Amino acid sequence: MITLPKTLSFRLTLWYSAAFVGFLLCALLALYLSTNSILNGRMDDDLREDIAEFRILFEAGGTQRVIDEIEREVASGNDSSVFLRLLDREGGQTYASDLSHWTGLATNRTLVQRLVDEDSVSELRTTKFSSQDFETRTIYGVIGPDTILHIGESMEQKEEFMELLLAIFALMFMLVIPLASAVGWVMARRAVQGVEEVTRAAIDIERGALDRRVSIKAQDAEIQKLADTFNAMAERIRTLISEMREMIDNIAHDLRSPLTRIRAILESTLSAPASTEEFQAAAANTLEECDRLMQLINVILDVAEAEAGVGRTIMREVDISKLTADACELFEPVADEKCVQMSTKIEPDCRLQGDRQNLQRMLANLLDNALKYTPARGKVSVDLAHNSKQIEIAVTDTGIGIPAPDRHRVFERFFRCDQSRSKEGCGLGLSFARAVARAHGGEIHLSSAPDISSIFTITLPSSCHPPG
Repeated sequence: MITLPKTLSFRLTLWYSAAFVGFLLCALLALYLSTNSILNGRMDDDLREDIAEFRILFEAGGTQRVIDEIEREVASGNDSSVFLRLLDREGGQTYASDLSHWTGLATNRTLVQRLVDEDSVSELRTTKFSSQDFETRTIYGVIGPDTILHIGESMEQKEEFMELLLAIFALMFMLVIPLASAVGWVMARRAVQGVEEVTRAAIDIERGALDRRVSIKAQDAEIQKLADTFNAMAERIRTLISEMREMIDNIAHDLRSPLTRIRAILESTLSAPASTEEFQAAAANTLEECDRLMQLINVILDVAEAEAGVGRTIMREVDISKLTADACELFEPVADEKCVQMSTKIEPDCRLQGDRQNLQRMLANLLDNALKYTPARGKVSVDLAHNSKQIEIAVTDTGIGIPAPDRHRVFERFFRCDQSRSKEGCGLGLSFARAVARAHGGEIHLSSAPDISSIFTITLPSSCHPPG
């Protein structure tokens, strides 16, 4: 059993070849039929012209002039390919050329009578004689009173020409099939070249070459779009793996510190006799370190859920104006303790569809960062404005600012600027805030000037109406 290849190249070649051969066959068939029709039309026109010429001769010289012309044409021609007869109004033959090659020739008296009665000029017929290999085209034509000319011409030349033309077409068809297949194969290979390059790149990436990219410049927009999309996907995969490796390193570092402290506490407790109070203190310190570990793990899980959008959250209408005001009120004691002036400008009755708890934590993280990195006698302001399409919350501080090289990385998990490493934290607050904003269809933007200020702007889709 023959199994055909299942490759795209083979299928495209097959379709290209079949389409080309089909179109060629239709074109050759149309050309053959039109040529046959044209030749038949020309033969009929020639016969009609002969009747008209003999009518003129009859009018000029009568029957004898017609007979003389017939004998002259027969003498210069071939008796086996043409005959001419003169008939009276009853269909009787009055004169004829050599009819030895036209066995079975008879007069169609009904046709002759109709021509006479209806005063018709001519009538064409196609007849097959047993003595002729090809059909004969005949015409009955009135050339004078009570005189009818019957002309017959073999269609041999026309049929031989059509047979030759058919043979040429058949030869062309047989030669075109391999040519069409070769052209189709070249076109198919060119069409799938970009796909094969993408396949090779995917195999290389699967083997670990994460920097592999598709470098073709295809003429076809679809292939070029596929290559560009694949490169973007490959770059995204490389970035994600790089971030994942960095995140694993950061997690390992952040987990190692509390585990090291726990181990030191336990070793210190076990290395020397200790009282009940010392054991209780060691247990309390161990519990505190365990709480830090649990908090770190929970925040990591929360960020992952928020970024993946798989958290068990139920979207409800939230008064974001009240939520923001409550968050600012909650952090006012912290601001007073640090001698930081805190101000708010919140438009009332602004609502959106969201998860109340995650939105609270997002605002709390931004306010906590603003107060944490703003020195005494600094300022922190919270502004909320909205229109019919979106809500904008801006948290501005006059803190240490963020250097330009670090601004695009502050939202990455576990990333901490050099200025913030002395502060308590794990580098997940801003990452969680951005994940929550995106989960609600919004975004967080940062603008900062070192040692002057930082502005974190949250944009969220609005479900409220702007004030009139």
